[in-house]
Amino acid sequence: MEKYINPDSDGRFYALQDAVAANCHDCVGCSRCCEGMGDSIVLDPYDLYQFQKSRNLTFDHLMQRDYLGLTMRDGIILPHLKMTDNGDHCPFLTGQGRCSIHNCRPGMCRLFPLGRDFQGEDMEYILLENACSNTNRTDVTVGTWIGVEPEERYHAFVKDWHDFRRQMAKVLRSAGEEQAHELSLRLLHNFFVSGYDLSQDFYPQYEALAARYRSAFADMFSEV
Repeated sequence: MEKYINPDSDGRFYALQDAVAANCHDCVGCSRCCEGMGDSIVLDPYDLYQFQKSRNLTFDHLMQRDYLGLTMRDGIILPHLKMTDNGDHCPFLTGQGRCSIHNCRPGMCRLFPLGRDFQGEDMEYILLENACSNTNRTDVTVGTWIGVEPEERYHAFVKDWHDFRRQMAKVLRSAGEEQAHELSLRLLHNFFVSGYDLSQDFYPQYEALAARYRSAFADMFSEV
């Protein structure tokens, strides 16, 4: 089956080791991708782990400071970066237009101006041609651009998190309204709120938690 080509892309699909014209050279003089993003910067569990490990920014702290909002995606409650009310820009953008959490910025921010494509068995990447206004971008490998080591492990996690969300969305659609809401809140708590042991590697903790849900809903997951 022929793949769908995103009309906003350059028509190609990239792997981690492929070179792509994404390098905007530290975004000098520009912060447009940190402005007016609405609720689109949806976080995954690794983002929260990195926030807490690097800056001690827990889920509760981020919510209390109004840095996070909650959004619904396919029946699942997920956190997203909340733009400021007065400037409609990321709350971590400094007055000089620089990212104050650059070392632990969310995966969605790391990815830009790339996107993810889940049509095949593996996750691939696309270049969103007009997403970044910098016309002097140069080639960089996808993995280097995203900048999370080890590259393959992070890639596998993002793909698994996408698959897990898709599987849980099916479970939620099959549940009653009250049961679905309770389960969605439980997912939010277990994968984001309660946190992870920062002295331990993130991936085994996430994998064990996801495995417990997959085991609990094994029959329904096998039909996805």
